[in-house]
Amino acid sequence: MSDGRRATSTGLTLVEFLIATSIMAFVALGVAAMFPAALRTVVTGGNVTKATALAREMNEMIRLDAAQSATFDSLISNYNGMNTTTVIYDCLTGIAANRTPAQKWKCDIVATAAQQSGRGLPAGYGTVAVTCVNPDGTSNASNPCTTDIRRVTATVTWQSTSSRSVSVVTNVARPNPDPN
Repeated sequence: MSDGRRATSTGLTLVEFLIATSIMAFVALGVAAMFPAALRTVVTGGNVTKATALAREMNEMIRLDAAQSATFDSLISNYNGMNTTTVIYDCLTGIAANRTPAQKWKCDIVATAAQQSGRGLPAGYGTVAVTCVNPDGTSNASNPCTTDIRRVTATVTWQSTSSRSVSVVTNVARPNPDPN
């Protein structure tokens, strides 16, 4: 006894539910797989930012030293070839107020407990190169340096999955004598 009406069903069948669940699981796994790559990118970007800030910090310390005209003539002998791995200083027990620029830079790069605090760089160290520069920007190998411009290159190197480094280059000019 059918009166010509068809029965309508609402809801999902078991097969439809399993297909929908499988598609959602596949999409969720794809999204979850992006998180480790994103974390690596964030960590790498953070280390590059820290290294750049540390290299700029050393350049600024050298520029402050150069602001004293007596120090300007000894920039090459004081800083050229500096490497924080050869600087002997205990960052934990040393007195911060008595640190030389090299000691301060070493402590900032190493930053005790860097992995726990987020400061410092893993296996990080810094190097400095100071060269004599002609007014046209070319290197001048004369010794002693006869020009009033020095090129300072501060490089910070650290270990992540491979060795990485950032270099910051600046030119420092001899300060003008007091016009008075």
